[in-house]
Amino acid sequence: MRLLLTGILLGFILMLPELLQQRQQSEQDKYILQAQQRPSDRNADTAQQKDNQRGTVVVTGSQSPLTEPMVHRAVGKRSEHESSYISIWNWQGLESVTATARGLDKLHHFANSYLVGFQPFETKDLWVPLYTLAIRKEYQYDHLQYAGLADIWQTSRQAYYQKRGDCEDHAILLADWLINLGVDARVALGTHKGEGHAWVVAIVNNTEYLLEATSKRRQSNWQAMPLAALAEGYDVEFQFNRNYFWAKTTSAPTRNYRGKHWIRKSQFIRG
Repeated sequence: MRLLLTGILLGFILMLPELLQQRQQSEQDKYILQAQQRPSDRNADTAQQKDNQRGTVVVTGSQSPLTEPMVHRAVGKRSEHESSYISIWNWQGLESVTATARGLDKLHHFANSYLVGFQPFETKDLWVPLYTLAIRKEYQYDHLQYAGLADIWQTSRQAYYQKRGDCEDHAILLADWLINLGVDARVALGTHKGEGHAWVVAIVNNTEYLLEATSKRRQSNWQAMPLAALAEGYDVEFQFNRNYFWAKTTSAPTRNYRGKHWIRKSQFIRG
């Protein structure tokens, strides 16, 4: 009997890694199912209409706020070609205080406003948002999707329901979802290997991770995420979350997303 029990115990120990792998696969399959479930087009349209992007930017060092109507008037004086690009705004002698971009409604909105507090479904695992993006959203350049327009941004909610999007659409959804999970996550704007790009920096346990939101590798382990300090080819200029917009104070490249070489330029107040 003792020999038999020993044999059963040994068999269970040998099977344990396989059982754990099956359990992990089962968890991943659950998230795949949730990620691939798409509501009807009518539900998607309704979800997009709920987003409130109106707001005001309070600029550090200025007594007067920058409002969306002011932006719309200024953009309205530009050509169709010029207004289709992201805009970095100077305000009352202060440089690079915020950014705006054209949304699906064809109007310019402040960058912060695209993070609308959207979470597709409940999860406690930090790897799930990036994993979901990898299996759900296809990468496509804006000018191919929007009749030649250079830059059209999707809100985090729209980015989840829209099948295709480019780098900032991926980054906006990823950052917003991680913020809902309690992570200090920001959308970073700059270049990657010399080309304009957007990605996400996430600060977890006082460590900065660089998350490539457009990656289609099905990552299921947060610990394998790359450290920002080791990520090559990324040159960040600005970063933002739901509330704040930061600009780099030096032209020198950096892999650090906090410190004296960053200044918080403005605060976005929704409503």
